[in-house]
Amino acid sequence: MTEDIYFYLDLTKDLLKKKEIIKSIKFYIEEKNKVNINGHYSLLLFQEEGNPIFITDKKGSEIIVKSIEENWKMRPKKQSYFENGLFYIFSYIAETVRKKSKYNRIIIITDTPSDLSEDYQEALFNLVSKIKNFPTFIDIIRVSGISERFFSDDVKLNMLSSDTKGGIFYIKDRKEFSEVIKKLVKTKQFVSTFVDKPELIKISNEDYAFYNHLAKPLKKPEKVEGLVCHFCKEEVCPVCTDIYDLPLICEDCNSSFHNCCVTNHVINHNIGIPNIFRCPNKECDVLLKLDEDEIIEVSGEVELSTVKEYLEEDGSEKINKELPKVTPLPKSVHLEEEKSGVSESITTPAEEDSVKTIRIGGFFGKVYTVRKVGDKIVYEKTTQTAFKSSSTTQKGENLRSKELINNREKKNPNFIICQQCGTQNITQQLKCSNCGYKL
Repeated sequence: MTEDIYFYLDLTKDLLKKKEIIKSIKFYIEEKNKVNINGHYSLLLFQEEGNPIFITDKKGSEIIVKSIEENWKMRPKKQSYFENGLFYIFSYIAETVRKKSKYNRIIIITDTPSDLSEDYQEALFNLVSKIKNFPTFIDIIRVSGISERFFSDDVKLNMLSSDTKGGIFYIKDRKEFSEVIKKLVKTKQFVSTFVDKPELIKISNEDYAFYNHLAKPLKKPEKVEGLVCHFCKEEVCPVCTDIYDLPLICEDCNSSFHNCCVTNHVINHNIGIPNIFRCPNKECDVLLKLDEDEIIEVSGEVELSTVKEYLEEDGSEKINKELPKVTPLPKSVHLEEEKSGVSESITTPAEEDSVKTIRIGGFFGKVYTVRKVGDKIVYEKTTQTAFKSSSTTQKGENLRSKELINNREKKNPNFIICQQCGTQNITQQLKCSNCGYKL
């Protein structure tokens, strides 16, 4: 996984000399490039009037060093722009992660406590709650001329670093600064990425709106003739065999996907939010989304799981609810090894015979059983009733379905609509001609 590094110099004093900072940053970039081959480096610092100097996406240290040289004397001498700088960096990260999955690490070197109002701090932490899942790590180096470690913004700094799984370091001289930089060079990531993870995440309505805005919807192509699905390599989906399941395309790379195929992919390869995923074309990787109602899971006592049911209903309630785990069987146990930073999946033998029922295409979509045979996942259309009146919501849906059927029968008494798949059937038939449901 690529790691992009952002250096943020929030320095108003002369506790660290310019040459010491330049030397350490050059060392960091040179050492990091040995393992972080595709990574990029950025620099942010402010001028005295509060104007930001933001250098982004550099492979080496030359331009970054030159910018420090040119702007060092013009940096602020009286106040910190701590929150302002993080807003700049977070906004840039939010724009770039929609195009490519990567780690983001922000290294803040600061020697002055910030004294902005609580409103600024609250806005900052609201943005952190969204950015951190991509994931973004914040390491803070607090420079002090004395050994004392108590400052007015200590709580804020510790919350930022701990919430983003970074670190905070208190130093008092050049030697300690050099040692911290060496430690940060060796830092590895030991957490699951917000790229292709089946784990649950906690999310609020506000955060969901943020992620949903970043992701792009699939588009209808101008011409459908000859379009082949990225997954099944066919023009007609072999799973649902629906000739009306016309491929949709990713507008960034023009890869095409049957709704049936991409829905099944998203169930197992979302970013922690059921309907948001990365484009499966490895050369693209842009953030995409399906309609919220496309992802419905049927299991056990037949429970419906959608995005909306797991978000805050009242924006005034600051309670985060867990999203459903919507990965199809076989389920995997994820073990994280901190020494190597690599996650591996192990499927237990007992789970290989497990069967899960899923509905593809929303509430009125088709129902399939999913089971594993060897190394393959087999889909079979089910003839069982997918929904029972086990809740008030389901009873309401069944009553509405019956009302629609009765109205349809009055208009056309020779046909009856199947409650399972919506197909018209002759009234004398005992079972649905399409799905086998008992009429």
